[in-house]
Amino acid sequence: MQMISPMTNLELNDLELLTEVSHMLTSFDQNRVLKNVIDLLMRHFSVEQSTLLMNTDGSNRWRLFNLRQQFQTGMLRAPFSDDTFQTAQKVVSEGLARWIIHNKQGTIIHNTSEDNRWLELPDIPSAGGSALSVPFMHDDHVIGVFTLMHPKPGHFTDHHMRLMTIIANQVAVAMRNAQLFTDMKGQQKQLEAILHAMPDVLLVLDDKGQLLLTNDTGAALMGSQDKDAILGRPLREFTHVDTSLVMIVGVIDSPLQSGQNWSFEVRSEQHKRDYLANIAVWEHQAGAGNAGYVVVMRDITQTRDLNRFKDEMLQMASHDLRSPLALIVGYCSLMQLDVDPASKTAEYLGIVQQQTERMTGLLDDLLRVEKIRTSPSELYERVNFRDIVNIALNNMRAASDNKGQRLRAEIALDNTPPLLLNPALVREAMENLLSNAVKYTGQGGKITVKAYQENNHVHFVVEDTGIGIPAEVLPRLFNSFFRARQAGTEDIEGRGLGLSLVKTIIERHKGEVWVESTPGVGSRFGFWLPIT
Repeated sequence: MQMISPMTNLELNDLELLTEVSHMLTSFDQNRVLKNVIDLLMRHFSVEQSTLLMNTDGSNRWRLFNLRQQFQTGMLRAPFSDDTFQTAQKVVSEGLARWIIHNKQGTIIHNTSEDNRWLELPDIPSAGGSALSVPFMHDDHVIGVFTLMHPKPGHFTDHHMRLMTIIANQVAVAMRNAQLFTDMKGQQKQLEAILHAMPDVLLVLDDKGQLLLTNDTGAALMGSQDKDAILGRPLREFTHVDTSLVMIVGVIDSPLQSGQNWSFEVRSEQHKRDYLANIAVWEHQAGAGNAGYVVVMRDITQTRDLNRFKDEMLQMASHDLRSPLALIVGYCSLMQLDVDPASKTAEYLGIVQQQTERMTGLLDDLLRVEKIRTSPSELYERVNFRDIVNIALNNMRAASDNKGQRLRAEIALDNTPPLLLNPALVREAMENLLSNAVKYTGQGGKITVKAYQENNHVHFVVEDTGIGIPAEVLPRLFNSFFRARQAGTEDIEGRGLGLSLVKTIIERHKGEVWVESTPGVGSRFGFWLPIT
């Protein structure tokens, strides 16, 4: 039976050193870790001086720490934060550190006066002594070089080198962990600052609806001044505090699906505020099934108030303005019966009646745009897109013929399936684009209508050889009441709502409008609709 020899005092000392170093490396304070480890190593190897080169940010700026020890006090004489940039650069480019960084391994210098890698510095005298130097490595890069110096030649052995290499590897890992911890704390402070400044209500919940994170605005909504005091509690406990949470809890109590999102409006009766709530599902790990929710509630009270004010104004326009406008038109007609048709008075009455009727038409268009923008989709039906195009063309052909224009159609919709849409509204959008082309194209001009299917969309395009539109006004062309003022349009009637109406109709059908134009050449207006 083989006998196991007892451990020598040297081996026991090394084991105690490694144990002490391991205990020191549990701290996330990088400076404290390095200071305590270096102090311990200098004592263990009986040296009074050492240097530490550090480069943790990946730049070319190295920092040099020159450390001396007084054994009688047990303290490092120089503060750990002392550094000299110029000396550090000199050591990195000319001294032993250059060899360590290039070879990425430690080395022993048995006699510093005989080794050309050693660089004598005024504040680090070690002529005739010995040195042991090891790198701190991370991700195959040298982030630090630690060197122990002894006044006597031949002080360090290969055993010291192996021991120092083990410790250097541990220190490098600890330094990296400390740096990651520092970065994480910094990011946490940034997140807290963002959450504190965020005016929206933010709620992060686990899959059971319990609060994991909130901001000050969220805590105030739930009636708490301390957001930490409500963490870990189910959100449903706060529905009696604020009614806006009722619908959110209802969504959370429903079966959740990864990637699912909800967006809806809620109202807080307690605070008399309106919110747009957005809820998204998140997962801790892909496929782990441990999902939760992120809830963001944006205060839209001012927008809601403006919308209510707009609705009231439109109601007033609908009921209170129609009657006086109708009276003006009626009295103008009566007065025209009593005046000479050739007189200036008859001319003035005609102008008043014309402009009043124009105002009535403007009011009708405005109410129509708003009705389309807010109307439900119960009038949608499955229809053939080709049929709508043909009806719109037939309705506008007489107007183009009156100006001697050539109206040509290129339709490629043979395999297009029926579309779910409101045929009256889509036809009206087509006729608005055709009407504009007829109005802004001169006598004998050419208008081409193209309708085709591409990928999962149907397209409707109107090309004309009209006066064109300047590039600077194209972005505003679909705005309500906007008309491009340019030469040649002075006598063309319009209220600036036709293109706005087209945009509203198409966007309600989940489509998109566009325009291209060159002054003096012509314009191309079009839209696409999804085939769904």
